[in-house]
Amino acid sequence: MTDDWQAQLSAAVARGLDLVGLDAVAAALADQVQALAEHPDAPVEVLRPDRPVLGVVACESGRLGVLLQLDGRVSVHVARSVETLLELVVETTEPGVVVEAESGSEGAPAADRRELLRRAGLVVPGWYSGSGFSEGDLLDACTAVLSALSP
Repeated sequence: MTDDWQAQLSAAVARGLDLVGLDAVAAALADQVQALAEHPDAPVEVLRPDRPVLGVVACESGRLGVLLQLDGRVSVHVARSVETLLELVVETTEPGVVVEAESGSEGAPAADRRELLRRAGLVVPGWYSGSGFSEGDLLDACTAVLSALSP
C-alpha cells in the first residue's frame, strides 16, 4: 500500500488556487508549516556548540556544573568549589566557555523550564532528590549554558 499524501496535498493546493489564489494558499501553507514547527512534539535539533560550554551555579554541595559537549551531550558535575569543579571537568574536556549564574531562580515551574530548554535543543538530564543540588539549580546551570550560546 502506498501513501498518497503528496497527491492529496497537491490536489488540495490546486483547489485552493482555484478558490482563493496564490497569495492566500501560500499564506495558509506558511501558517501550517509554522504550526508544525511549534507543536510540542515537533522534533528539535540538538544544540551542538562550537566549543564545550560549562554552566556553573552555587548549590547545597558547593558548585554544580552542567557541561554541554560539542556533540550535544550534557553531563552534570558537582564539586565543593569552582576551582575543583574545573579540575574535575578538565579531566575529560577543556571547556571553551565557563559561565556562572545565580541560583535560586523563581518563576516558571520546572516542567515549563525544562520544555523551554528542550525546545532550544538542550535536553536537561534527570534530577534526583538527594543529589546535593536542587532541580532549580540544575535548570539554572542549563539556562546559563544556553545564555552563553545566545547571540
